[in-house]
Parts: sequence; C-alpha cells; structure tokens
Amino acid sequence: MASGPSKEELEMYWKSSRQYFDELAAHYKTADPDYYNKFILPFYTNPFIAASSGKKSGGARAIVLSMAAFAVVLIAGIAVFFISYSESDKTDNRKTEKKIESPGEDVKENTKTSDDDMKDVFPSDDFLLGSKYLAEKDYDKAEEYLKKIKPGDKDYEQAQQLLKSIKYLRKYDPKK
Repeated sequence: MASGPSKEELEMYWKSSRQYFDELAAHYKTADPDYYNKFILPFYTNPFIAASSGKKSGGARAIVLSMAAFAVVLIAGIAVFFISYSESDKTDNRKTEKKIESPGEDVKENTKTSDDDMKDVFPSDDFLLGSKYLAEKDYDKAEEYLKKIKPGDKDYEQAQQLLKSIKYLRKYDPKK
C-alpha cells in the first residue's frame, strides 16, 4: 500500500504547485525510496509527463517538433529530387532527338571519310584507319596507313598480318 499521495494527487501537484511537488519528492526520496522510485521519479524522467504539464521543461515537445521538422525536410528533399529528375529526363530527350533526312541512304556511303578529315592522325590511329579502309575494300588507303606503323608499336604485328591479307585479297578478290 502506498504511503504517500495517490497518482492523481501527484499529477495535480505536478501541474498546479510544482514547488510543493518538489518538496514532496525531496521528502520521499530519503524517507521512502520505493515510493519515490515508483510514483514520483517517473514525473522527472518521462518527457511526455513533463510536456503535458505546460512548463518549459518539455523534452517531449522538443522531440516531437524536431521529428516533425525532419519529416517535412525529408519530404521536401524527395519532392525536389523527383521534380529535378523528371525535368532532366525531358531535356535529355530533346537533345538526343535527330531527324533522319533520307532513311534509304546506303550505310557504306556514310562510313567513308575524305582524306581531308584524316590529316591530323595520331600514330595509334593508323591501325584503326587501315582496318577501316580494309573493311571498305579500299586496299590502297589501307596499305598506306598500315605501313605507317613502326616496329615496336603495340599494333605492329597485327598490321603486318593485315598487309599480308591485303596482298592475298588483291590477288583473289574479283572486285579489285
């Protein structure tokens, strides 16, 4: 059986006369520690009871407000992300759209390039250009670029193999 005021009375003292409640707490803390721990201590440790008292010690109010503010900021951030993401998709689609002027063009005609475009060629590009002209069956240009590859280059051995292939293709290809 409780030796002090009931829970309802303690709650009334907590809300209306905090000074009297604190005096009771100090008395029961030393006189009856079990009663203090069971009935009085929860008023000091539970932030929701402190917030309901209307006093400025409301830790629960601060917790609830900070959680609400965090939720608002989080929702706003997600909304901004989705809006900017959808706008970037729209702008990307506009940039990549191209009109096809003549869909029936021959693919080989589009892949051939002029010699003016090939003036500034890096040494490592000679193998690529030689291979390209070989695929287009322009053996003279292919041979020209493949012969530019010097010994010691990483593509030298492959270039030599392609040069041998060009000799064979010239000999047996009925088109050239």
